[in-house]
Amino acid sequence: LRTRAFWLLSLGHGSALLVVSAVMVHLVLHVNEKLGYSLTQAALIVALLTIMQLVGQLVGGYLGDRVNKRIIIVICMVGHMSALLLLAYATAFWMIIVFALLHGSAWGGRGPLMQAIRADYFGRSSFGTIVGFSSMIVMIGMMSGPIVAGATADATGGYEVGFTILALLAGLGSVFFILATPPRR
Repeated sequence: LRTRAFWLLSLGHGSALLVVSAVMVHLVLHVNEKLGYSLTQAALIVALLTIMQLVGQLVGGYLGDRVNKRIIIVICMVGHMSALLLLAYATAFWMIIVFALLHGSAWGGRGPLMQAIRADYFGRSSFGTIVGFSSMIVMIGMMSGPIVAGATADATGGYEVGFTILALLAGLGSVFFILATPPRR
């Protein structure tokens, strides 16, 4: 808990979940009501996002054993940011499809690496304690994402502002991961 890496990993992970949770709660509403596509098309996007998440988990796990995990996570965070901006300002259905491909693969690719990088940095002896404390910080991001997106949508009549704020916070999260170098033992 006294290391910079613990806090940067936790804040970075929390910023990723800002985006993930906001998308989980508001995606169908945004695609259907705000962008004017059918519920069937919105469901197609959710299905595609889910498939890409599964593919991302397999690829992310494989690459995480062979490439620097921080680099993969940073790329995934940029993917979250780019995908959410694409969704926020989508003017055609193909843009929403690209969002689903990008966000799903970023979510899946980053997911398995979050615990793996903690294990790499801190070892096994206090892993449960580290993950437990980190989860309290991460949950703030998980709870805040839908609130930010919903409140700004209520205030502005659309998701552009809220999704843009969350995308920028995901971009900040990539900086947290860049700075989260392994602690000295």
